[in-house]
Amino acid sequence: MLHTRRVVFMLVAMLAIASVACSSDSSSSSAGTTATSPAGGGTAIAATEKDFSIGLDSTEVAAGEVTFTINNEGPSAHEFVVIATDTAPGDLPVKDGLVEEDSITVVDEAEDIAPSTTASLPIDLEAGSYVIICNLPGHYEQGMNVGLTVT
Repeated sequence: MLHTRRVVFMLVAMLAIASVACSSDSSSSSAGTTATSPAGGGTAIAATEKDFSIGLDSTEVAAGEVTFTINNEGPSAHEFVVIATDTAPGDLPVKDGLVEEDSITVVDEAEDIAPSTTASLPIDLEAGSYVIICNLPGHYEQGMNVGLTVT
């Protein structure tokens, strides 16, 4: 019985070591710190939208070509609006449930991203501060905003 327990323990230990050794490097990086380089050059950032949040796998990126791959995991359509601003993500001007786009600098956007779909948005970003939002009625105010720093 003692011999069987030792064999089982050894097998479990070897499987644990093998699973760690076979894991990819990207899973060991912390979220919000590392952007990847796509095959065509520039930088790729994975974004996730759902009711009611926007998540980025990196909140800091080098200036230049940045391609956002936007995955809508929510049950409703969303937008992905990139705004150049020094204003904090939750402090943009709002009127009737929408951020007032005529009082801000919209760099680019992807509209009507359907549920369970993915959109791509390549943008040439200069160094500075940005806020990314969904500007459908009420979505921004419910938390669909995130900051991005471009260095």
